[in-house]
Amino acid sequence: MKFQLSLFLGLASSLAFAQQGGIGAVKVEPNPAKAGQEVKITISAEGEAPSFCGMVVHFDDGSESRQIKIDGKDGKFPATIAKTYAKAGSYSIKAEGKKITTHFPCVGSATGKLVVEGAPAAAKPAAPACPEGYKMSGKVGKTGDFVCKGGKGATPPAQPLACGEATEYFSNDKSKQLGCRKAKGKK
Repeated sequence: MKFQLSLFLGLASSLAFAQQGGIGAVKVEPNPAKAGQEVKITISAEGEAPSFCGMVVHFDDGSESRQIKIDGKDGKFPATIAKTYAKAGSYSIKAEGKKITTHFPCVGSATGKLVVEGAPAAAKPAAPACPEGYKMSGKVGKTGDFVCKGGKGATPPAQPLACGEATEYFSNDKSKQLGCRKAKGKK
């Protein structure tokens, strides 16, 4: 009788564990993402979320997988991980059950797809603006240097123009020119 009771209790607890849910889905946001942009990976449960199990998440970019303990306090479903992908490409992010110390493996596995696009191109600096009464003379140089030539009645601005890092402001009242030129000592 004692053997039958323990067999029955063992079967009942196994059935209860089997009826409990497991890993259901992997969702990645934003998707697509830019290289270097942080993404949020969310692993949700299917059915009734298990409250005590272990899983591992593979990122498919050569980085180390992450182990997660679901224990009902700190770790629970849905589990969220922040991750940054450095290179453009298509990645399969997989979550699967794994025994971690005293945590038995979560049931099931799920895979999410992520597309990472190249990093955005560096923004081109805005074209220099000449003050009112002045017009651009020539082209903007490689360092961002430029010259504005004043027309009839042009008066220099009260504030000097904002020049880039490798340039400095200049003004010549006699020739009615002003602008940004290569800073002395900088190439």
